[in-house]
Amino acid sequence: MSGFDFWAAADASAVLFGLFGLILAFLARDVDRWPARLCVAILSSALLSAALALSERAAAQGQVSHALFRALLCAKALITPLPSLLVFAYFLYCCGENDLKSAAMRIQCALTAALVAAQWLAQLTGAVSITPNYATHSGRWSYVYVAIIASLTVNGLIALFLRRKRVTGAQFVMFLVCFFAVDAIQIILVELYLMAGLVKRYLAQRDEAAQQRTRAAVAQMRPHFIYNTLMNTYYLCAQDPPRAQGVIRDFTRYLQNNFTAIAQEDTISFEKELEHTRAYLAVEQACFEGRLFVEFDTPDTFFRIPPLTLQPIVENAVKHGMDPDLEPLYISIATENTDLGVKITVEDTGPGYAPSDVDEPNYALKNIRERLKAMCGGTLEIEEREAGGTRVTIFIPQDEGK
Repeated sequence: MSGFDFWAAADASAVLFGLFGLILAFLARDVDRWPARLCVAILSSALLSAALALSERAAAQGQVSHALFRALLCAKALITPLPSLLVFAYFLYCCGENDLKSAAMRIQCALTAALVAAQWLAQLTGAVSITPNYATHSGRWSYVYVAIIASLTVNGLIALFLRRKRVTGAQFVMFLVCFFAVDAIQIILVELYLMAGLVKRYLAQRDEAAQQRTRAAVAQMRPHFIYNTLMNTYYLCAQDPPRAQGVIRDFTRYLQNNFTAIAQEDTISFEKELEHTRAYLAVEQACFEGRLFVEFDTPDTFFRIPPLTLQPIVENAVKHGMDPDLEPLYISIATENTDLGVKITVEDTGPGYAPSDVDEPNYALKNIRERLKAMCGGTLEIEEREAGGTRVTIFIPQDEGK
């Protein structure tokens, strides 16, 4: 393979890697704004530098005028040093430094400006000659270029070794290679580092989601509910054995669904969550005989939601709504399929409560809201009913709830 073919292939690969890296940077919306902008700037400048190199070779093959060819060389001289300068700024960011106040950054900027100025002066003064076959000769200016580039590399290496304890091993190796590498290698390294960051954040979010599920399950499995259920069942065994058996069956199903939900890493069918809710309500209705009434209007069940979503909301309604001094509590659970998505509504006739109260149930509701947003792009709203009580509305977008 000829030298031209090799470098053309390298520049073409750099363009493709750069485009893919920019897509990754766009998808990585949870990255802090400043490093994300630096990554985009590095990839964009390196991509543009590689594109200009390809254009230069294509122009030479197409036998364009020397004036246009020289204009391409001037543009390349301006863009080519930028990726290395931006990588150096990213290095200082990883070290926890303000690049604008760093002496090393100022030196790097001055040397980069000197390199651009030297290349432009060489072009404008005609010191760079273009042969009939479009080869370029810089003459004595080539020594100036080499000296400035060597100074840039030395400054980068000194800064890297002085700050080696402030970066991780992977970052040290990446920046060490970048300070020596051409634009194409810099694109690949920055992109690989970005991909590693995405994987790391994904794993962290998965662990956090698992912790949230555990906290939600623990928050809703209140000890007094379990104790009350067991004690009521104990007395029912003597008074009404068949009914006691039914409570034990429903309570067992409730516990089984809870433990299954803790281990669940993805959304589940709404039918499964509805079954969990029915088991819980059956236990509560046995405990509050004649004081808790539930109405289901759920024609639409063919969608998915995060586990432990509906049941904790209903349990929250029971805890806030049940009061021996008040009227019996009525709870309604309804689903509605709209053009935009599925709406789940839970209403109760209790006294209501203030969503700003900091207590265990409201912590659980906050947990549910966060999991809805993270796992299916859903929302949760809490409001008072005009006739008294509370209304909780869950909305799951159409594309996410399938």
